[in-house]
Amino acid sequence: IRRPPRSTPKPSSAASDVYKRQALLCFTAPIFADLDPSVKSPRSENIQSVMLVGNSFFYYNNSMHHYLGALVKHDPDIQSLKRRSITINGSSLSWHDMDSYINNKQLGSFSIDTKNDNKYVKNPFQKVDAVIMMDCSLCPVHKDTKNDFHKYVKQHSDTIRENEIEPMLIMTWPYKNRPEMIHALRKEFLQATNENNILLIPVGEAFHLTNNSYPEINLYQADNRHPSVAGTYLAAAVIFGSLFQRKTEGNKALMGLSKEETLKLQKIADQTVRDFFQRN
Repeated sequence: IRRPPRSTPKPSSAASDVYKRQALLCFTAPIFADLDPSVKSPRSENIQSVMLVGNSFFYYNNSMHHYLGALVKHDPDIQSLKRRSITINGSSLSWHDMDSYINNKQLGSFSIDTKNDNKYVKNPFQKVDAVIMMDCSLCPVHKDTKNDFHKYVKQHSDTIRENEIEPMLIMTWPYKNRPEMIHALRKEFLQATNENNILLIPVGEAFHLTNNSYPEINLYQADNRHPSVAGTYLAAAVIFGSLFQRKTEGNKALMGLSKEETLKLQKIADQTVRDFFQRN
């Protein structure tokens, strides 16, 4: 009597999703194997004030510095972080006059207290500890702007250092519809930061890892370039981890996202920072 062959049971949908995710994480983890950033952590031991200089990638979703502030606020071991964001839409680093930003004593000299009948509040001068720069998204890899990218990373880094402030650079992310950009971005950003001996904040690597590990999380606006709320949150979490060498996992700053999505983004940010800087 011939019996029908036994059928192999199909894995459940949940088990299949777990398997796929583990496979993706295994696939994407080695991307850091060929990276060797020369600066592994901030030189400033106690960063209390940062200035973000860049473009619309910073100011989308009510500005990345607010997300960074929320992460700081919800971390019990970091008391505060003064943040100043200076952005020009569509700008490259060549558009920014760094010296005027650093030495303008009027920047942040007052605030309006909206919780106290719009009272004018004069603020004491706050020295900036670190300047975090961002170039336009294509400038580091476009044939017509690549040279200026390297030129102005050096020029601005020198200016910032001359004022006894630490320069840092954000690695931007590949477009949603051009994931292969990650390779050229990685090369140019590492070259620029290693040549100038400055910290590279690996936001682009975190976008790349998220896109592969959690494709259901949309990090982009409809234009496939600017960050969604999730994208801005992820970027801020990588900045936080790079500045303070602390994990974000479990941080209660949600910024309108679900707890489940926030936890995924926090884990990706923490893994990116750990692997990129080869921390234990």
